[in-house]
Amino acid sequence: MSHKAIYVNVNPSVMEWARTSSGRDLESVKKRLGISVDTIKGWELGTKKPTLITLKQLATFYKRPLAAFLLPEPPKEPSLPTDFRYLPDEKRRPLSTKALLAVRRARRLQSLATELTENLGYTPTARIGEASLSEDPEIVAARERDRLNISIEEQFNFRSNYNAFSRWREALENLDILVLQVRIDPEEARGFSLLNNLRPTIIVSISDYIRARMFTLFHEYAHLLLNTSGICFPHEAPEEQDNNHYIERFCDHFAGALLVPKSSLLSNVDVKQIIKTTDKVDDYLLYEIANRFKVSKAVILRRLLLSDVITRRQYMSELVDLQARKWVKPKGFGLSPAKRCITESGRLFTSLALEAREREFLTYSDLSDYLAIKVKHLNQLETLLHS
Repeated sequence: MSHKAIYVNVNPSVMEWARTSSGRDLESVKKRLGISVDTIKGWELGTKKPTLITLKQLATFYKRPLAAFLLPEPPKEPSLPTDFRYLPDEKRRPLSTKALLAVRRARRLQSLATELTENLGYTPTARIGEASLSEDPEIVAARERDRLNISIEEQFNFRSNYNAFSRWREALENLDILVLQVRIDPEEARGFSLLNNLRPTIIVSISDYIRARMFTLFHEYAHLLLNTSGICFPHEAPEEQDNNHYIERFCDHFAGALLVPKSSLLSNVDVKQIIKTTDKVDDYLLYEIANRFKVSKAVILRRLLLSDVITRRQYMSELVDLQARKWVKPKGFGLSPAKRCITESGRLFTSLALEAREREFLTYSDLSDYLAIKVKHLNQLETLLHS
């Protein structure tokens, strides 16, 4: 027995908003639903009506609740962060669907963290400083490193790259900054930051090389210090005098100076060896220095240039070699659900959500939704969080 199709009255502008805000083009919708572009255009012009079944399919594809299609008009959403990406030899591309969803999720967690903090009776006060483009990034980096309270000796004793990232992340979270990791192709964007006086947020690509993520952490932290938020591809910014380029160069300089203080770099025995040569930089020495500071070779190269240890010619020659080496993410075992939760959402947000559940401000269903984890894994999550 056939069922009569149920057509739904949907505001055409809502139909268009649902598609464009999810990063979907007409061709992708056509391919997914197996319908003509003219039909899709008809929904968005108001000349045709979608069926209820079609709306359910679109809700899944656009990753929106079905109720969103019943709104009287498109909701007012915050504009995307400023696009600071500079991709060599190509035009800046629109953000992919995956990246747009990552921004949306980050904004949701930022909002939830603020709400949870207030419900728990805490005063969310991010203890970050301020910086100006007129300041010397070296001085700003030294000042902020003191506030993070991680000595150079502790940095040299980090057990591994992942331990280093965790400690730097923890230091930022201790300042009440939300630090999230999301799955974005690092070739599209390595990170972004979201301003909020109560809950500033830094987001890095979990798909990126771990040492690159540490640089991204502080590149984005510099954006917060400058009171700017943006989507970034931390790649050496062009030398043009465009203001956005100047902001990116400041953030690059700050991140490098914080992770590799000039005085500590110049006192390194391997750097003293490099000072003695005007030829090609010894790759083994570069590796040893990068390993000592737990940063990438590219960061060390830039610090050597800014510290007048190597020439611009040496720097460019080595940088070309480094960029020609394609980094391949190592294959490994998947993370447990509990570990993945903390890795992606961070200890700060996870702790807030668990405390809210313990004090019965949240249901188990809410908690599962906020942390993207099944209820059966919560005990393991609590154990891991407090280990």
